[in-house]
Amino acid sequence: MAEIYDKTRSLPNEVMKRLIKTLSFELKDCTKILDVGVGTGRLAEPLQKAGFEVVGIDISRRMMSKAKEKGLQDLLLADARFIPFKDKTFDVAISVHVLHLISEWKKTLREVCRVSRHAMFSLYNARKDPVREAYYRMLKQYGYERRYPGKSEQDLKDLITPTKSLFVTSYDIFADDRLINLQQGTSSSQWEVPEHLNVKVVEQLKTEFAGEIFRQDLYLQAWEIDFLRVFAEE
Repeated sequence: MAEIYDKTRSLPNEVMKRLIKTLSFELKDCTKILDVGVGTGRLAEPLQKAGFEVVGIDISRRMMSKAKEKGLQDLLLADARFIPFKDKTFDVAISVHVLHLISEWKKTLREVCRVSRHAMFSLYNARKDPVREAYYRMLKQYGYERRYPGKSEQDLKDLITPTKSLFVTSYDIFADDRLINLQQGTSSSQWEVPEHLNVKVVEQLKTEFAGEIFRQDLYLQAWEIDFLRVFAEE
């Protein structure tokens, strides 16, 4: 995924600018930030350019090599369940598109709480993606059900209410882009879907969604560490 991650996961440029502006304001009193699952550095790189000290950890060498190409240096190969830093090393942590990949996701949250002083930040989309929703609904009809090892940060907000939820901006989702990504199997939840079934479902979706445009609302959310710790230890 390292070679195509940015292309298939990136936000539009104007949306990213607004996100970094909002996030920078929220982090204005922070000195040191941990990016959990830094990946290709799509958040760490603009935050570093904005003047923040960002340390990134990830379990994928190839993903981090892409981050290094962007100029990020403070990167460490590490498992998010065993974060190799002392207690309260960081002011805040950032976790985006990480927890759903980890079966011991609460253990990861406990580690985030251990090494962070104030808060954990993440993102969520306020509206469901109709193309992806239809994709997984059709897979289920054919006898295949989506499975994630953990819980996504999107789901986390429904399990423990964020301390803060800030609207960033609205933007368009182009169904044709979603269909291409689904066809290429770029989502981790697709990796076990049989290729013939994936092709069949995507072809059916094209007849329903090709050319459609949908509106999405992006939010920045944060949990105070003390509250998140109590939840993670339950």
